[in-house]
Amino acid sequence: MKNVNVETAPASILFKDYLDCVNSGDPRAVAEFFTEDGYIEAPYVASMGMPAKFVGRTAIEATMKGLMQNAPDFQFTSLKIILATPVEVVAEYESKAKLLNGRNYMQLYVGHVTFKNGKIVSHREFLNTISFAIAFLPNGLSDLVISEPPLSPEKDKKKI
Repeated sequence: MKNVNVETAPASILFKDYLDCVNSGDPRAVAEFFTEDGYIEAPYVASMGMPAKFVGRTAIEATMKGLMQNAPDFQFTSLKIILATPVEVVAEYESKAKLLNGRNYMQLYVGHVTFKNGKIVSHREFLNTISFAIAFLPNGLSDLVISEPPLSPEKDKKKI
């Protein structure tokens, strides 16, 4: 962190430093922004049958390493702080990257981040799962298609 006393810095400054660190491409340094049991969670990603929560520095470092391997030029941009207290921030921000699979990834996020003693306790990130699936899933949206047709309206009525 750039000449910032992490014990007393406001959450908005710590969050900006965190995003800058992600942009630097160092997974270990990113993980160091978190408490020992801190976590990153993207709840909507669970709807695609993927892990949505990564707890602890080791898991966060591994997740960041995977992201940076798949998207070496990944960058967060356009940070807008919506709400900030000394220990909490809600922000809107974007990302862009060219993935190794050749696809472009552009995303708009809303994040809610809490801090304790200058470290991230929780980073909950809300994102558009459609653009995530198109970019990251091997077959894009095709991987989300349900193999069985939905029940007919008549059968649905019987279930109710």
